[in-house]
Amino acid sequence: MKVLTIRWFLSTILTQSYVHSSNKKVFAHYMVGFSFQSDQNYFDSQIKRAISGGFDGFALNVGKDQWQPDRAAKALAAAKNNGNFLIFVSFDMSSLTFDNNLLSRFHFAALHPNYFRVDNRPFFSTFAGENQDQFWTSWKSRSGLNPYFCPSWPNYPTKNLLQLHPVADCIFTWNAWPAPNSSPGFPFDNSGDKNLLASAKSTGKTYMAPVAPWFYTNVWGPEWSKNWIFSSELLLPQRWMQIVEMQPDFVEFVTWNDYSESSYICKIGSDLPTDMGGITSMINTPQPMKHDAWLDLSKHYIQWYKQNIRPAVNIEQFYWWYRIHLKNNVVGSPPQYRNDANDCVVIHSIVKSVRPLNGQYKMIIDLNGTKTSYLITKLEQTECVPFPKNPGYVTISLEGPDNTIWWAEVIAFRAHNDGLLTVLKEKSRRQSR
Repeated sequence: MKVLTIRWFLSTILTQSYVHSSNKKVFAHYMVGFSFQSDQNYFDSQIKRAISGGFDGFALNVGKDQWQPDRAAKALAAAKNNGNFLIFVSFDMSSLTFDNNLLSRFHFAALHPNYFRVDNRPFFSTFAGENQDQFWTSWKSRSGLNPYFCPSWPNYPTKNLLQLHPVADCIFTWNAWPAPNSSPGFPFDNSGDKNLLASAKSTGKTYMAPVAPWFYTNVWGPEWSKNWIFSSELLLPQRWMQIVEMQPDFVEFVTWNDYSESSYICKIGSDLPTDMGGITSMINTPQPMKHDAWLDLSKHYIQWYKQNIRPAVNIEQFYWWYRIHLKNNVVGSPPQYRNDANDCVVIHSIVKSVRPLNGQYKMIIDLNGTKTSYLITKLEQTECVPFPKNPGYVTISLEGPDNTIWWAEVIAFRAHNDGLLTVLKEKSRRQSR
């Protein structure tokens, strides 16, 4: 199997200034378990990149490894060197056990000036950890920190969740992708978000909503393996618009660097866990699978969410991504939920005006000789152009309002018959006129 990946190209780089508003924060989920080789300088580089994308901080996903508190300390030191960048701890309960001693190894972080606090209480989250309300009550009391507890308990029903589990001061959820077996292109059902937001409002608590770009995995280790794909082709822009409309208290992007599940938006770095079975071929074969243009795409929506008004667009932005394999072109064990995948090239545009120079933009997509075109009629627009029967080269062109081609990008479509399901390529183009 081959990972869903993104390759991107940025044609014109212009700096836009994004103003951050008061209390709404956007965090990125950071896998500390992949940071064995990371030093403070590495965390510093990651933080600078996150800041450039409009993020306020990292949620440090921490586990049982004895070396992880040291990496959390290095991340906090790097945060301090980058102004007001915030950090909070997220206990990974698929790794940790319900043991106060294990969790308390990370309590030191709450005393750091860059640790995220709500109502002057240090913010802690989890991945999973359901059915242990008594333990969490004890942990909160014994910690001596008066923590503001915002767990992710995605396996509970969402209605009245905070009323039923008052130990939580806030709620987060890992349900950030369309449900399995929901069919290609099926929109994300955010009724669970609405239930959790309503529960938070009625109890005077808060809701942290998840945003994710993708989910594909085919990795393995001692006594475990993962091999599945969720419908995600159209997800990221759809989900950001849901966030803008819902206006949750906080947002957590899932993830910054989880290479093992293809949801990363960082640059591929030294934290790639090369000891994990299948990870190298997922990320670097037949080429590096870069996802960081999704970080650039998210800037626009982060500002929109924080200000609750569409931000001014100074440069037109064009992004596209696609798998280079038909979903049925699989040798070996196919991933679970493969039929949910959508065989299409996705193009997302963010423009200043749908009537530039009193004309219109036209996108032209040439897929190995099969041409499709459409007019840009919305300020934010996403199109899903189906794969041709015979995959080959991909050409994306923009025709300007003067009916001439303003730019074109040609990408070779590499066909592989080695059981590698998909390489997702993503390219972005920014246009200043």
